[in-house]
Amino acid sequence: MKQRFIYLFILIALASCGKQNEWLDAKRKLQDVEPKSLKDFQAILDNSTMFTNYPTIGLNGTDNYYYPNESINYISTVEKNAYFWNKDIFEGQISYDYYSSYLIIGNANIVLEGLGKVESTTATASEYNSIMGQALFFRSFMFYELANAFCKPFDKITAATDLGICIRTKSDVNYIEPRSTVAQTYDRIIRDLKQAALLLPITPMYKTRPSKPAAFALLSKTYLQMNDFIDAKKYVDSAFAYSSSLIDFNSSAISSSRPYRFPDFSTGNPEIIFYATGLASTAFTPNEMSNMAYVDTSLYSSYDKNDLRNQYFYSADVTGHAKFRCIYTGTDRIFSGLATNELYFIRSECNARLSNAAAAIDDLNKILVNRFVTGTYRNFITNDPYTALVKILEERRKEFPFTGQIRWADLRRLNKEPAFAKMLTRLYKNVIYPLRPNDPKYVYPFPQSEIDLAGLKQNER
Repeated sequence: MKQRFIYLFILIALASCGKQNEWLDAKRKLQDVEPKSLKDFQAILDNSTMFTNYPTIGLNGTDNYYYPNESINYISTVEKNAYFWNKDIFEGQISYDYYSSYLIIGNANIVLEGLGKVESTTATASEYNSIMGQALFFRSFMFYELANAFCKPFDKITAATDLGICIRTKSDVNYIEPRSTVAQTYDRIIRDLKQAALLLPITPMYKTRPSKPAAFALLSKTYLQMNDFIDAKKYVDSAFAYSSSLIDFNSSAISSSRPYRFPDFSTGNPEIIFYATGLASTAFTPNEMSNMAYVDTSLYSSYDKNDLRNQYFYSADVTGHAKFRCIYTGTDRIFSGLATNELYFIRSECNARLSNAAAAIDDLNKILVNRFVTGTYRNFITNDPYTALVKILEERRKEFPFTGQIRWADLRRLNKEPAFAKMLTRLYKNVIYPLRPNDPKYVYPFPQSEIDLAGLKQNER
């Protein structure tokens, strides 16, 4: 079956118009148009679809926010079900988190299959390799995000039998891909990212294009989810060989007078390695008019008075309730890409877990001195790895309250450790709704349409 170049553009229109009921029919009625040149393939990868609408459904289930009672009746069905961790999340509606991910995966597969029909010459080798590396990276990133929402956290004891995602490596939308295992999912992510790292350039033309340090950064995130702290640290070091800058929150580039405080990626945030934005939600959009939720009070009160993250991430109303206001996009979309601040936190945690408290605290202090009002930060000091780890995890939550699905992924993996497992609760009309550590509801259900069409086994809820 010929590849579908027009596939990209029709589905963009579908997503933007919200024509949910047309999804399955439309993707099977597309005209056959085959991209053939490297220019065609790069155009597919440069389309905004490839770096927007990344999954954020995990954030809906986190403890970093709450809806006031009066807002509950005004949020969408999916948001409400995810907020209360209900058994049925989608109620027959489309999952944009699921389908936007597979749209990106499908486009990457179109490119990878097309490259197989194009000869790489001496003159085109660099461009050819870059395009292949980009496609592998995009596909791997979506496999990673899907794994954090739709399959169990990685557990080396059960990963070979736990159900994973559908690892689609074909562009044919009619091909039915069965579910893999969690082990196979993570193996594919790692294998493709290692290949991408060999092919990608060090410095991309745009930060919306993947790069060698971006591949290393995503490898470090993946190994962290696998509790492989040696390899997670190794790939942070690999990424830092090319990019390790931190932005000083005292810089004039950041200002409360700006609508979204931070500069966008095109005007200079040195921490951003790869730029991507996530799907919007009334729970965590920086847009003040659309945000219907408040920041968790314990999280908001945990910041030091001199911590500029408190000032720039949030704004409080006259009642003292805070709303999320900004992050590294510099727009009203949340940041779902890769940045050096996350890598510092990954390496810091890895060193603490590997009993190197000095190195762990050194990285933590490097970050925090750039987050506090100049001259007010006092280095955190400890020789105890566990004390260091506790502090690192506390600051990690404060650094990434609404960045990608980081908090959701952290809750899932940390629940495996009794010392860090956490009971989550929602309070609505004097009724408490709990989410216990390691509850099956930490895994979102597949959209029912996928279960019906492909005969997939549904996740336990």
